[in-house]
Amino acid sequence: MKKKRSENADDTKQIADDTKQIEDHTKQIEDDTKQIEDHTKQIEDHTKQNKR
Repeated sequence: MKKKRSENADDTKQIADDTKQIEDHTKQIEDDTKQIEDHTKQIEDHTKQNKR
């Protein structure tokens, strides 16, 4: 069955919204990963200091 133009427009908008949300989540994951890497480095540095 053929979709109406308004349904196609709604679908397109939903896809755009979903894509934006995925991009936002990806950015958050990247930021969280950087923070984890920074904390891991701090832990490694402290561990080295404590072994002295």
